[in-house]
Amino acid sequence: MSARFEHKFIVGFAQADALVSALGPALTPDALAGGSYPVVTLYHDCPDFSALEAQRRGTPFRSKVRVRCYGSADGRIAPTTFVELKRRDGANGAKVRARGTPEACAALARGDSDRAAGLEPGERAAAREIADYARRAGLRPACVMRYDRRAWSLGALRLTLDRDLMVRHEDLRATPDDRAFTVRALDEGRLVLEVKGEGAVPLEIALLLSRLGIRPRPFSKYAAGMAALTPLSRCS
Repeated sequence: MSARFEHKFIVGFAQADALVSALGPALTPDALAGGSYPVVTLYHDCPDFSALEAQRRGTPFRSKVRVRCYGSADGRIAPTTFVELKRRDGANGAKVRARGTPEACAALARGDSDRAAGLEPGERAAAREIADYARRAGLRPACVMRYDRRAWSLGALRLTLDRDLMVRHEDLRATPDDRAFTVRALDEGRLVLEVKGEGAVPLEIALLLSRLGIRPRPFSKYAAGMAALTPLSRCS
């Protein structure tokens, strides 16, 4: 598990285009599908939604477990699924993850550590760590989200832009390129920009963001998705 920073920004399309244009050839698209691909995430929480409340309050020390699927319905992007445990300590975060089938990852996120034995040897230690945490916390599926991502590397930094954030509370499974969503978690004209890396954001990047009127703000996709669902549907 490695420490890193992660800054989030809510931007409009004009700001996003201006940022990408200004950085130009310094940006290297992700190897996955040329840097553009759908992401489907199944979030887990405790029965009392304590992880959600920690996100809303901005608790500096918090953790979350999710199952994340990549892949496209047309087969252009091979399906890949991870179960992940993210921990945050103030502005710094750390993540451990294991790769497996959607069914195995979903079971691990519910605390079934026996499913780790069926994974590749290099994935088992992380899988057991995640499952042990999930079991102690009593985690269960909370909601599923989907969005479309563009991703680049910029030296040691990673930049992502996520658009069309959608959420649902029914059919709590993570399936690659799942499109069965009707509820928006973020306005249609807004995107989530994330800047991730180790150490500090380079001064020239910070100045560029400031010049474009792009300023960091607390934002959680999980909290935004749950806020978009009615209290009844969130607890059903």
